[in-house]
Amino acid sequence: MKKIIGLIILLVQFSCARPPQDSVTFKIQYQPEMKYNQTVERTTNTLIKYMGSQKALQQLKERGLQNPTISNKKSQTEWVLKTGKLVDETDFPVTVEYVIRVSNDGKNGIPVKANMSGKFLSDHLPVFDIVVSDGLDEKHKLALLQSLQNTFTQLSFPEKIVKIGEQFTIENPSSIPMEGSTVDMEVTTNYQLISISEGIAHFDISQQYTMKPKLADNSFKGSVTGNGHLVYDIAHTIVLNYTLDTEMDITKKLDSFDFELKTRSEIIQTTSISKD
Repeated sequence: MKKIIGLIILLVQFSCARPPQDSVTFKIQYQPEMKYNQTVERTTNTLIKYMGSQKALQQLKERGLQNPTISNKKSQTEWVLKTGKLVDETDFPVTVEYVIRVSNDGKNGIPVKANMSGKFLSDHLPVFDIVVSDGLDEKHKLALLQSLQNTFTQLSFPEKIVKIGEQFTIENPSSIPMEGSTVDMEVTTNYQLISISEGIAHFDISQQYTMKPKLADNSFKGSVTGNGHLVYDIAHTIVLNYTLDTEMDITKKLDSFDFELKTRSEIIQTTSISKD
């Protein structure tokens, strides 16, 4: 009798056990009445080199250009985002306490602090309309609003059901300023689901940048690639960690010299969540 009871218990446990999750509904959606502590660190190392005749290089030197020119820039942005109660079943207010610190070649700048407010709409993206900062004029306030808006837009994804091993692709335009002009590119980003464990999904990221045809001539050559990782909290529908390393190598023949640009950049974004 004891053996039969033990077998029944085992069968019940087996039937109630949850099968391993092999897919995820991926969507980024902030929730009402929550607090999000977020940090973004950006590091960029740039090498610019000019090659040409002694006369051309001397002219560049007289213009105050160093050859090669090396620069290192690092910024750290921290913000505390708080969401309010639902309004009209879809929208809810949001406030942000925002601090950014920038250092150039080891020299730390003055932190910029600001408070912003707005609301999340039914498309899950925030719209900020008010910024308060004692250290910024109206022009820089607008720039700060746009910068924060872009940060959320860059991590906005269409809702996808993804299985382990599958990937989805997003294409976005981009541009890079270069020697008084702009290089237009198309950025293709692939997100591949690697694993799901304890409510957390892990994606590998790979990026390819395609130069627009009008610049793909013999005077212009370049390659840009990116690789990274994304950690997604399924229950809270939010990215907990996002890292991306990008390498860019571009050369261009100008009238009297060649221009070479090498850039290595890294972005690390982390998020922690709590009930407000």
